[in-house]
Amino acid sequence: MDLNEIAGERLHGDSFVLDLHIHGPGFVPQPFGTAWRALTAGAPAELGFDALRVGGVDAAVAMAVGDPIVTRWYLGRGPWDAVEAQLVRLERQAAGAGAVVVRTVEGMLQARMRDRPAVLLGVEGGDALGHDVDRIDLWHQRGVRTIGLVHLGDNTLGTTCLSWQQHVRVLPVRRTTHQGLSAFGARAVERMNQLGVLVDVAHCDRKTLLGVVDAASAPVVSSHSGARALQDFPRYLTDDELAAIAATGGLVGVWPYRTRRSGVRDIPELVAHARHIADLIGAQHVALGTDMNGVPGVMAGFSGEADLPKVTSALLEAGFDQREVEGIVGQNALRVLRQVEERAHTTPS
Repeated sequence: MDLNEIAGERLHGDSFVLDLHIHGPGFVPQPFGTAWRALTAGAPAELGFDALRVGGVDAAVAMAVGDPIVTRWYLGRGPWDAVEAQLVRLERQAAGAGAVVVRTVEGMLQARMRDRPAVLLGVEGGDALGHDVDRIDLWHQRGVRTIGLVHLGDNTLGTTCLSWQQHVRVLPVRRTTHQGLSAFGARAVERMNQLGVLVDVAHCDRKTLLGVVDAASAPVVSSHSGARALQDFPRYLTDDELAAIAATGGLVGVWPYRTRRSGVRDIPELVAHARHIADLIGAQHVALGTDMNGVPGVMAGFSGEADLPKVTSALLEAGFDQREVEGIVGQNALRVLRQVEERAHTTPS
């Protein structure tokens, strides 16, 4: 281990590390989960929440999946109940690994003081909302603190940048006739801001993303993405989209995804995305989103949370200073989550 790696591991251990986007294992129910794993042959092994402690991760946003790519397999349950089943499962899995499910930034900080990882609940794909904005209140009361408006399909909120048919490259793509953030989607963003629920635009297409930025009164994030300037991949963001997110005070989480020649090849390439984003909009707008258990493939040299200290070391080696690295691995996300909470306290209901 060289001096950079030693310094990186030390900084990683001293920093508050926050992963903006993970999934629990087994979120696709059996027997369909086995088929899903077969379709994504080559995907990294599923990890439990004990991986957070192993990787020095102090907190993570754990996502239930709310679109039909997952909820349709919860036979006998509608989309709303399928999301609830996943949230219950996440809570049980977290507790089984000694993690604490929290609802606030203060809860995250208290969990770290107790030497226990913190888990914040989220939903990826707001399909289960239908056209009922009051359901956001119910999720908030349930403990959900971030919602990704769309996932791998268009819904009543907006449209996706990469549909599931394109993702698996099997079936033809059928899209909604209306692209971009819907009127209901704008109402949902407003209500999320009022409640203190973080808006995640990671899977939004350009029109939806820019619509969210226009509608938002609090920071928004793209929890797991990259820079389109470095690779023309639909899940990555153009420079003006990056700037739009930064204008809200928000974040872009760099993402260790790799499959079918899409995504970053290795840790240096991941850091190149972080560098491009930082040079364009500032290092204070960069974060980490691994998508643990949610990707069919990851970059070389990365098998999961246990390898995050390597990313910290690589950021230092690439010329980010200590304060910038501390921000990227967690402090930036803490700041934005706190701002979203505080904005809720000052927004009329």
